[in-house]
Amino acid sequence: MEWERKIAQWRSEGVIDTETAERIQAFETRQPKKRKLPLLLIIGLIFFALAVFSFIAANWQAIPAIAKVGMVVFLMWIFYILAHFSEKKRFGHPIVFRILGYVMFGASLIVTGQTFHLGTGSSIVPWALIIAAIAHFFIWRHATFTVLAFFSGITILTSAAPGIGIIEWLLFIAVTLAWFFVSKDGLAMIFSWLLLFGSGFLAWTIWDIDSPLVPVWILFALVLLVPFLAKDKQKLLSPLYLMVGGIQLIVFLAIRGESDMAFAELGMLESIALAVAGAAILALAYFRERQLMWLGVLGLVGFMLYDETAIVLAITAELTALAYLIIAQRQEQPLALGFIYFTVVQFVIYVIYAWERLDMSLFFLIGAILLFVLSGIAWWFNRKKEGAMT
Repeated sequence: MEWERKIAQWRSEGVIDTETAERIQAFETRQPKKRKLPLLLIIGLIFFALAVFSFIAANWQAIPAIAKVGMVVFLMWIFYILAHFSEKKRFGHPIVFRILGYVMFGASLIVTGQTFHLGTGSSIVPWALIIAAIAHFFIWRHATFTVLAFFSGITILTSAAPGIGIIEWLLFIAVTLAWFFVSKDGLAMIFSWLLLFGSGFLAWTIWDIDSPLVPVWILFALVLLVPFLAKDKQKLLSPLYLMVGGIQLIVFLAIRGESDMAFAELGMLESIALAVAGAAILALAYFRERQLMWLGVLGLVGFMLYDETAIVLAITAELTALAYLIIAQRQEQPLALGFIYFTVVQFVIYVIYAWERLDMSLFFLIGAILLFVLSGIAWWFNRKKEGAMT
């Protein structure tokens, strides 16, 4: 065995003594051995399962309604039982059986609805799937169920969007908030945060809001979660807040520069309220997570949208990109996010203002020069800092 060969090698090289080697050997000997299914048996089981499913599919219409539901539920429990013994007896991969059991759970809901004409077009099935996925995650702590819960949540938002009621909307927010605060896993927090952000867009449907500033209001509302988070969670989510904020500023710049936004009724009162909210976010971020202070710039978007040429938006996006890079460089923070934001801002500005006026080669030349100058600035700061340290 591999560990026996390693022990012999370590002893010959003098890394461990005889007594340590004997203790390692005794420990490894007591460990339960993982059992592997023979390859031919696995292939045979696959072909047998395909044959069974093919037979069921060919005779599906002739099978009684209760038998259809019973078969799917039976398969679901079979997979969960296999997962239990797979973990206990150490054969196969338990997570695969649990995922199959979860899939069969969803299939049982769909088959039951179709068989008894209960209807599956509503969000009942996605609701059951997201709750089941979250429960699976907290029981077995596997990232796969986080992903499944996220996609189930997206399905709820998309299927319920045309006619969602305020009660279902609030219930979705409550479930997602509970998942967000109870989760200790980073991926689960990010996915639940994205679902909270997506649920905010349903306000357009519920209250028939005709304002382009709704995404900014949603982001500002989610900043209010920051004071209730531990420091490590604040650090984890700060880049996500900044990414969404940067994307919003770029989208506003692109839309305002290429259209007159006639579809949106901008109100001065809402613009003033958004600016006040931006100032409040700025103050809150100063005392809680200073990296989020950049979001305060979005509070001025309501006023900047009145500029028909979108020059103010372009200058704001440009200055925030450069300022973020310079400050991040001085504080020895990662620059990848800033470089991506800066590059996208340049591309959008070129498309809006210079695409029809520049030769394509000149377009790429200017972009290369800008990136070169920015890299030179970063190199100069590094050189100056290294010289100060020595």
